[in-house]
Amino acid sequence: MKKIGIDLGGTGIKSGLFAEDGTLLARNVQRTPAREGRAALFGALYAAIDAFEADDVDLIGISSAGDIDPYAGKVVYATNNLIGWSGADIFGALKKRYPGVRLLADNDAVCALKAELRFHPGCKNVTMLTFGTGVGGASLVEGSIVRGARFDAARWGHVILVPGGTKCNCGRRGCAEAYLSATALLKSGRRRIYPLADCKELFTRYAAGDPNADDVLSLFGERLNVLLTNIRTALAPECIILGGGLMQSEDVVRKLLDDDSDIAFARLGGFAGVYGAITEGIL
Repeated sequence: MKKIGIDLGGTGIKSGLFAEDGTLLARNVQRTPAREGRAALFGALYAAIDAFEADDVDLIGISSAGDIDPYAGKVVYATNNLIGWSGADIFGALKKRYPGVRLLADNDAVCALKAELRFHPGCKNVTMLTFGTGVGGASLVEGSIVRGARFDAARWGHVILVPGGTKCNCGRRGCAEAYLSATALLKSGRRRIYPLADCKELFTRYAAGDPNADDVLSLFGERLNVLLTNIRTALAPECIILGGGLMQSEDVVRKLLDDDSDIAFARLGGFAGVYGAITEGIL
């Protein structure tokens, strides 16, 4: 029997078909209809699942941005990165379309953390940060995932970095996500460099010595270091794992860090959430 893992993000939907032993057999990436409403989001999920044309699937796991109730399989809350996703009944919808298939669902950063823990055996205190369209966070403390009353895990992307600062998708001002997401970094870069295709180009320009890119990423680094210091102060984790598309440029990011002695970069890259989606057990 096979398994399908789906990672629903604000920009892309990543999916993987796995053998029973967890071996990745096929993978796919498609655009997220993030601003088209709940029906479009479910339609995209179904398309991602059906694209594998596998008739022997016994488990479908969903890794999603937002606060996810992993027991009921419902979206408690999602920011405007996914319009209409708050309140969605993931399990209810999938049970109707794929009867008899076991289902899992959890927050994307939690899924990424569960997947990456295989590379940190014995660690009981680990924080995972994911930097993509938004900034996700999950923390393992003494072997258990930190979850709030809304199953909101450790919302490190929504701690305040700049009081009264830039408005965030959550409605508040000055959140880490408003400064450290790929979306925010690209906006910042384009204010100094035009045209600028994407964050990858920004990192390339930085490595080549572009002073404008240096200014943009130096400020990004300062704010990232503040967030990391807050996490260390609050939880004293053994390890902080940095993942998501923005962290693919590990060599550049390490140069921006004041202290990288407890920093690890996601070994599964941007597909950590896909692997974590099929990781059974709720920590």
